[in-house]
Amino acid sequence: MMEIKKILVPTDFSDEAISAYTHAQELASKLGARVDMIHIVPTLKYFSESINKLGVPLNFDEDLYPHVKDGAQHRLKGFMADYLKEENKGDALVRIERKPSKAIAEFASDNGYDLVVMAARGEHSSDLLRGSITEKVIRYSAVPVFTVDNRLKPEGIKNILLPTDASSLSFACLPVALALADTYGARITLFHVLELYGTLSESLERNPGNTEESDLYQAILEKLTEYLSETGQDGITVQRGDREFEDQILITEGVNPKAIQLNTVIAKGLSAHYEIENYAPDNADLIVMTTHGHSGLAHFFLGSTTEKVAQHVDMPVLTVKPAGKELKKAD
Repeated sequence: MMEIKKILVPTDFSDEAISAYTHAQELASKLGARVDMIHIVPTLKYFSESINKLGVPLNFDEDLYPHVKDGAQHRLKGFMADYLKEENKGDALVRIERKPSKAIAEFASDNGYDLVVMAARGEHSSDLLRGSITEKVIRYSAVPVFTVDNRLKPEGIKNILLPTDASSLSFACLPVALALADTYGARITLFHVLELYGTLSESLERNPGNTEESDLYQAILEKLTEYLSETGQDGITVQRGDREFEDQILITEGVNPKAIQLNTVIAKGLSAHYEIENYAPDNADLIVMTTHGHSGLAHFFLGSTTEKVAQHVDMPVLTVKPAGKELKKAD
């Protein structure tokens, strides 16, 4: 099971970003984690070059950016003092970069963060889509990205939805889902969409005595068990329940064994992303998804389903990019 001990919170200082501070602190309190906050000052490269050509006595690197950086760091420290507990408070970081989204993703990866927590929307985002910076961080980040808003109550994660196409890649988000389920006492629901075209059931050997949903349920749990075995997670096993679609995940690693409720839901629909967006708001507090599915590197940046859900669903989403070796194996 994944450990979360180092959290990075990017901010643009907007009111919308405040939700990320409160949820990061809630996680840090429960997990004993440290929270660093970062603000990226975008470079004004072309404007700076134009000023220099005009001969205006202003040097951006020497005259402007140091003052902007000092001001931003002062604001960061103020937010950290207001929203973070002393025992969880880390560093106030300011970077001057041309592309904020890539800078955040690379900084998180290069400095060993376990989780990026950021607002679903920033100061200039549309009401219909996640903020463009947030969307790009999800796309680039090798570190899991938890996007939140003020609709998620810190204590309210009781149902985690994990959409799956039954591929190993789609289960790559399970370790972080288990960590959050254990932290909050939540259940996990595996959600598979039986699409009209191109579905897993086409390759299944059907049992005449079972429904199509029952066969799919059995196949999904078998694939999950294979994933746990192939990735060497010996301390995590699936324990079948007395009723179909209701099972448990047993975690025997560590001192105290744990059991997490595992449900499976099979839905029918024209498209996976539409069914996820329709089901999740009334049945889950958080969606946890991998950024790639069965198509592997065919969707190099984001699997199309994850991309659409992350952009449009009106609730918190946590996205996980599979490790490079998992992507190569699936390609």
